[in-house]
Order: sequence, then C-alpha cells, then structure tokens
Amino acid sequence: MEFILFLFFLIFTTILTGVVGYYANLLFFNAKENYPREEITEIWGEVFRLTLGLFESGGNLVLGAVLFVTASLIAFFWSLLGGLIGTPHYSNAMGNYFFQFPILFFIFLFTYPFLKDAFGTVGTSKILFENGRSVLAGLGLGTWSANLAAWGLYHEFYFLFVLMNGILVLWPLTYYWNGIRFFSITIGPAERFTSHWDEDIYEEEEDPFTPPPSPAPKD
Repeated sequence: MEFILFLFFLIFTTILTGVVGYYANLLFFNAKENYPREEITEIWGEVFRLTLGLFESGGNLVLGAVLFVTASLIAFFWSLLGGLIGTPHYSNAMGNYFFQFPILFFIFLFTYPFLKDAFGTVGTSKILFENGRSVLAGLGLGTWSANLAAWGLYHEFYFLFVLMNGILVLWPLTYYWNGIRFFSITIGPAERFTSHWDEDIYEEEEDPFTPPPSPAPKD
C-alpha cells in the first residue's frame, strides 16, 4: 500500500513541480509588465511541455524518463533503510529523519560538476550525467514522495519536516526545469524554457471599423 501511495505522490509532485516551475518562469525568470489572461489560466499545455523538456534534456525522452523513475525508486528504497537499523522507517525517530531527508538529492546536486569532469566523458556514466536533470529530479521528488507516503499512511512524522523537504527540493528544481543554473551549478543544456506565449503567436488584429488608408495622390 505504501509503494502505491508513493507512486501516486510521485505523479502528483511531478505535476506540482511543473506548475511551480511554469509560474516561476512566468512571474520571476521572465517577468513582464503585462500578461494576457490565457497565459495565467491556460497552463496545462505549458506544464506538459516543461515536463517533457526535462526528460528530453539529455537528448532522449525515453531514456530521460527511465532514469527519472529509476532515481525515484532508489530514493524510495533509501528511505526505508531507517527501519533496518532501528525503529520502523515511518516512526518519529532521528535515524529515520536522516534517511527521509533528501541527502542523495543534495549529494548529486553539489558534486555533479566534479563527478561529471572526472567520470562523465565515456560509457554509461556519460549517459547518466547527460541526463543529470532527470536523475536529480528523480532523487528529489522520489524522496519527497516517500516522505508524503510515509506521513500519509502512518502520520508519525512531523508534517513540518515533510513540508521543509518539499521546499528544499522544489527550490533548485524550479531553476533546472527552466534551464537556469542554481548556485552557479549548471546541469544539462543551457537552453531556457520558452513559453509559446512568448513566441509572438499573437499578431495585432486589424480593427474592422477602421477605414482603409486613402490611396496616395497621383502625380
């Protein structure tokens, strides 16, 4: 039951990150003076594009999605390790808070530049680091989904801990999903996410009540 709940929250947090990332790009990263109403309300197509862009950031949509799911599962099983050395993994114990904290997420984030330079040039490791955004998102959202599943099923964690983890994960992911570096750390391609509202798809319509211009006088 807990694993099924984890999968549900993984889908939920992925969609939530897409929504937060879209509005962060709209209101902060690409702030404008005026916004059409549709740009604020009709967001699901843009959220879908943003999420696909994350999975495609390494050049292959399927591979990016597989690495995202794999990293999420690693984070989930990591969160269960607290139960092997002490009280059950969902109980209110200090050891469980360690394994439920997104430590794998932050290790990968802050060691990414060094590990990529050392190991990310050939073979399987090159594929891994080329899809760094998918892996990072999987580790972060996988941990947060594991938190939500354990808290939702057993209610023994402090919810403030779960909420704090969500903020810590969403903060850097909001940058990376939009193709922006975080604390000078670049993961994946440098292309910024661009909403289709910014691609000048709206052309100024002619006023049907405005008379056509008068022809120029002939010489």
